[in-house]
Amino acid sequence: MDRLLRVAGRCALAFLLVLGVVALLPHALREAVPDTVVGGAVLALGAVGVRRGSRRPR
Repeated sequence: MDRLLRVAGRCALAFLLVLGVVALLPHALREAVPDTVVGGAVLALGAVGVRRGSRRPR
């Protein structure tokens, strides 16, 4: 259960990180970026977080 909460936290952090980066973009560029690109970036960062969290400690 603890691992599941950590993974969910990392996914939430990735989501907020991508939203923050998108919010910092100029308005014209923000409008040009499709929503699917933003969603794909969230999924990719979430997958990286899950992969890092699933590694066994050395």
